[in-house]
Amino acid sequence: MAASVRRRFVKVGARNVHYRMTGTGPAALFIHSSPANSSFVLPEMAAMADRFTCIAFDTPGFGLSDPLPGDRLEVADLADAIAEAMQALAMPPCPVFGTHTGAAIALELAVRHPALVTGLVLDAVPIFTEAETAALFEDYLIALDPDPLGGHFSRYWTRFRDQSIWFPWSQPSPAHLNPYDLAAPERTDHWVSMFYECGRSYAPAYRAALDYGPRAIAAVQALEVPALFTAIASDMLFPHLDRLPPLRQGQSVVRLDASLAAKHALLREAFAGYAASTWPDIVRGGPPDRQFVDVAGGQIFARLSGDGPGTPLVIVPDLPGPQVPRIEGIEARPVVTLDPPGSGESCWIDGGLEDIALLLWQAIGSLGYDRVILHGTGFGAVIAAAMAGQRPDRTETLILCGPPWHDENERRAFADRIAPPIEIEADGSHWYRAWLMLRDSLVWFPWYDRRQTAQRRVPADFDAWRLHERTVRVMKQRQDYARPIMAALSVPLGALLDRVTSPIFAYGDDEVPFSTASDQQWREWRQAIRWIETGGLNAVLNRP
Repeated sequence: MAASVRRRFVKVGARNVHYRMTGTGPAALFIHSSPANSSFVLPEMAAMADRFTCIAFDTPGFGLSDPLPGDRLEVADLADAIAEAMQALAMPPCPVFGTHTGAAIALELAVRHPALVTGLVLDAVPIFTEAETAALFEDYLIALDPDPLGGHFSRYWTRFRDQSIWFPWSQPSPAHLNPYDLAAPERTDHWVSMFYECGRSYAPAYRAALDYGPRAIAAVQALEVPALFTAIASDMLFPHLDRLPPLRQGQSVVRLDASLAAKHALLREAFAGYAASTWPDIVRGGPPDRQFVDVAGGQIFARLSGDGPGTPLVIVPDLPGPQVPRIEGIEARPVVTLDPPGSGESCWIDGGLEDIALLLWQAIGSLGYDRVILHGTGFGAVIAAAMAGQRPDRTETLILCGPPWHDENERRAFADRIAPPIEIEADGSHWYRAWLMLRDSLVWFPWYDRRQTAQRRVPADFDAWRLHERTVRVMKQRQDYARPIMAALSVPLGALLDRVTSPIFAYGDDEVPFSTASDQQWREWRQAIRWIETGGLNAVLNRP
């Protein structure tokens, strides 16, 4: 049975550092390539999880880790940042694996912080000459620049598809063809997804690795810890093994064929020969503003803000996305925004609406909160209502923003079309279709009914970055994003509200698709619900 993977954050100075962790036993560190994140080394971690507690940080500026300051970085800066993260977790000295950029960082880490490293396995250390760097990489590091019309999705898909055809991808000529088949669309999709996470901040760190060549030679010459240098024959950096200077005793080069299994076997053999220490005092907490919270069967991602003595406000956002709400002027209380299972950073955990509500209550309790104010938007309003009905003892107030109103026939129609399957396409068009679905939801309700009579006729925010980032959040859970929506459609919201004993408030918001379609029905609903005409959330929280 595969070891489960847990995700965490640790605070390093002012920066949030995200990492993945799996396995049991002594500590071992894994460092990914660029422009990737820690998910890229999960196969290597899985191969070692029966022997080690495997840790992989998102390096600075990649994945969910905050970037280092400055437009110019060196690999030494990245290595120092990894050392600080290891120290923040109280990691003992351990074996380290790095691939490509990660190999450069691991090498520099061992030279600058040898007390933290007991041995290295370095997969394809980049050792480009200055002339090669100038010739190969002038147009390599393209910026992420979302197109208001969605055209950027085809551009970046083609860039990462081309990466498996030519090296560098920016020089499409016979001389630069790669010695292997075109990558499967699923692999291109993984690269695109990782790039969209780091696109704003990846260039300084990636450039540092591309410029590392002259320093790499000096670092190898200064390296005193045991090390194994390797690469697979089809890797574009395989010839760089021949550029290594003479090695010390306990350091060697192993050239591999195209077998991933052979690389994992080599990794296991090398790590078995390196000193490793148990890790009894692992730090498992997160920073005050982002956390993955353990619940039964998985984890829930939480964003935390605000402070003060007021009752905590728990926000369940609208779906799909989730569509993270804009919260302003709420400083007198803690604010917790939860990604429901199957949305954003929270993976799906099997169950129905009641199970989702229970999991979110578990997360709230793990964060140290008991009695809270629940706020749900759109489909999130249904989940919040289920939560309030489950735990009236922990619900001070229920607040609904743009709550959905639909009869049985409408719920069936929504279930059939509101969240269609998203399958990976060889041309990357699935990204554009997901983006178009979200964009159309700003124009029509429901988004798939594009008749004039379905136009919402309210001002909408078509900001390119906002639409792009929401699309990325949907695509993180593309296989499961419909599940929490189907759960929210499984029970009429009115039936859920019948069992809520806490005060219920509701208000409209033009940004919420259900708001323009359902507000009038809720105003006329005869149950104990108070409709707030102006002031929205702040009007409820600041009421006498």
